[in-house]
Amino acid sequence: MATFLLIYTATAHASVCLSKNGAVIACLETIDQKSHASFIQPAIETLCKQTEINLSSIDAISISIGPGSYTGLRVGMATAKGIAFAMGKPLIGINTLQIMAAAAKHNHPGNNSAICALLDARRMEVFTGIYSHNLEPKTPSTALILDAQSFENELAKEPILFVGDGAEKFKAICQHPNAHFDTSLRYDASDMVALTENAFTLADFLDLAYSEPLYIKAFHDTRKA
Repeated sequence: MATFLLIYTATAHASVCLSKNGAVIACLETIDQKSHASFIQPAIETLCKQTEINLSSIDAISISIGPGSYTGLRVGMATAKGIAFAMGKPLIGINTLQIMAAAAKHNHPGNNSAICALLDARRMEVFTGIYSHNLEPKTPSTALILDAQSFENELAKEPILFVGDGAEKFKAICQHPNAHFDTSLRYDASDMVALTENAFTLADFLDLAYSEPLYIKAFHDTRKA
């Protein structure tokens, strides 16, 4: 087993975590989205001091690669790349939706159905992806405008647990008996541990020079010139 620095900045609550041998050693979190940039570096320094783990001794850095907040993803990726380059460590990218599915699996140990992560993208739009109980992707990550017929083909085949802050939108318009909901799911960098362990074993690393966050949608700056 290995030691990892895990960085989550995809949504309003940023967090950093240190794990060793598949277990969380320490984790810090902030819920202020505007403070991501000022939170990450001091939080990493605090974790290293608390755990007496030097960044030079970790085996890899893992980052929530997206989808999610444009600014948050940029901050997280820049920080992770900088540490990986400086320390000569591999960089691992974990899909935000898969992190949500991992949290749902942990919080619902009796659930054996598919898990659909729904990340709010404003109005009736969400970022979404469906995962098996073993966290294997069943559909590609995509942006979707929800309506009453969304996921009807998938729901006709099997029960699905819908999770995330976008699940509340779908719950209000979905009447399908195979649809189940957890609209209060919490997740952070600690939910990246098992996924990171698997990626590290497979040597599934990002290219430090060319990797970018997984935005799914192009960023549109709505500020007036």
